[in-house]
Amino acid sequence: MTDRTVASPNPPQSILVIHNISNDHNFGWLMRTANALGVSETLVVGRNKFNKTGHMGTDSGLNARRHFYRLEEAADYLKSSDFSLVGVEINAQAQPVESHPFAGNTAFLMGNEGTGISAKAQAFCDSFVYIRQFGSGASLNVNVAAGIVLHHFSLWAGLEQNPIKGEKFIPPNQ
Repeated sequence: MTDRTVASPNPPQSILVIHNISNDHNFGWLMRTANALGVSETLVVGRNKFNKTGHMGTDSGLNARRHFYRLEEAADYLKSSDFSLVGVEINAQAQPVESHPFAGNTAFLMGNEGTGISAKAQAFCDSFVYIRQFGSGASLNVNVAAGIVLHHFSLWAGLEQNPIKGEKFIPPNQ
């Protein structure tokens, strides 16, 4: 674990990997969340046609959205771009996300809403994080989980908060 409590002019970057998501609303909400939390790029693996309900036009603010048909192709791209791939999944190797077990540029793999990340897909991951829960639910919505994990990464990476005007944040370049 690396302590990155001080803002850096070149902070580590994050990528959100959307794999095997079946709900169109979740896709749109994931795009909106990624944009709000400083994700530099999203990778969509598998299905390429989505109704982006819920994105509120924010996906256009992301630097790039790449599509890969197979997770192996996305993993190769990430490795060649010096990103580690962290699965958001409960398993024996997973660490709680609040321990900030990040080491640099990090891509986060979000699994299917019902089945999570398959064993085959987990094999591509370098490490895993999970979100501790305290209530009666068995899991979180994939967008909520992504938001929590990306927020922890943004804080760890020392991203600078956007300015606030009234009751809204002012996105960069506006």
